[in-house]
Amino acid sequence: MKTQNAVRLLAWTLVVALPVWFGSCSKSGSDSVTPNTIEGTYVISGMTINPGVDFFQTGQRTTDLLAFFRGLPNGLGNDVVTCLTTTTITFNSGGKLASKAGQKCDVSTVDPTDFDANSTWKLDGNKLTISSGSGVEVYDVTRNGNTMTMAQTETEDYGEGTKTYTTTLQLTKQ
Repeated sequence: MKTQNAVRLLAWTLVVALPVWFGSCSKSGSDSVTPNTIEGTYVISGMTINPGVDFFQTGQRTTDLLAFFRGLPNGLGNDVVTCLTTTTITFNSGGKLASKAGQKCDVSTVDPTDFDANSTWKLDGNKLTISSGSGVEVYDVTRNGNTMTMAQTETEDYGEGTKTYTTTLQLTKQ
């Protein structure tokens, strides 16, 4: 069951991140987000979940998902982390999205380019909507300097009963 929860988390995290490769942010110190401010190329530099999850039911809660994946036995998550952190996501002017798969990305780890050439983004205040062939995802966005955070709230059961979790992706502009 412990491995099943970890695999479920990995699958869930990839589903959240795949449509765009993005995903509680402090409100202090953040710049106001406007459509022109998110244009550019980014890489994932962090991924957190709040509240923390005890995936292996050892009493230790995990909030840093990249560290969790790096710590999986036998290096199981290392390729996934490398893939996520080296893939580039570009928010082009005109609302178009583009990406380039990073190192270690293949069908056995993850295909971060799982959105089509017609994928689009639209920013309305601090709500970012990503539309692709696989569906529509909405994120809460904040921006501070070259860092953008994208947060999404979902209800899941990771073996501790159904709870509401916020997954946040931190992106760094290149």
